[in-house]
Amino acid sequence: MSRVTFITLLSAVILSFASLFHWQSTQVETPVAQQQQSSNESDFYIVNAKTTQFNSTGQPDHHLEADEIKHFPIGDFTIADNPDITLFRKDGIPWYISAEQGRMTQANDTIELWDNVALQRDTPDNVLDVSTSKLTLEAATKIAHTDRDVVINDNATHIEATGMKAHIEEDKIKFLSNVRVTHDPAKVN
Repeated sequence: MSRVTFITLLSAVILSFASLFHWQSTQVETPVAQQQQSSNESDFYIVNAKTTQFNSTGQPDHHLEADEIKHFPIGDFTIADNPDITLFRKDGIPWYISAEQGRMTQANDTIELWDNVALQRDTPDNVLDVSTSKLTLEAATKIAHTDRDVVINDNATHIEATGMKAHIEEDKIKFLSNVRVTHDPAKVN
């Protein structure tokens, strides 16, 4: 075998191995690129979801149930269909919040609720019902706020306002504007 034939054959073998190596490296990278999701795709979902968040002392802080939750990795948030939230308080009287839709941050520290949002506190003496179209709940501080119209009813009082800030743990509600109150003293227990 001549030296030129040997070099030509060796070059062809090296070129074949280089081509094969390049082809394999592009085949390995393609599935990784295909696994990346677009911003409107969820990476997991749960049907009939139930979750409880505990406070630093190990006591239940709030409980969430939803028909379905979907997590979206881009933005790291979760969407909930028909969320029902129970906020546990130190005095043992919980508040209940429900809506048709909800959005939670990854740590569940901020929960946005919209479409037929209802809050309720039920004590032996008085039922308090609050309704609005949109509400943000800061779960760690148990503060709920909205700039939308709200309607509040209890045993003897009907209140309409635009915007509110509710301190759930303290049972205090601050109305932001356009407050209208109707009170019937005959209905007070």
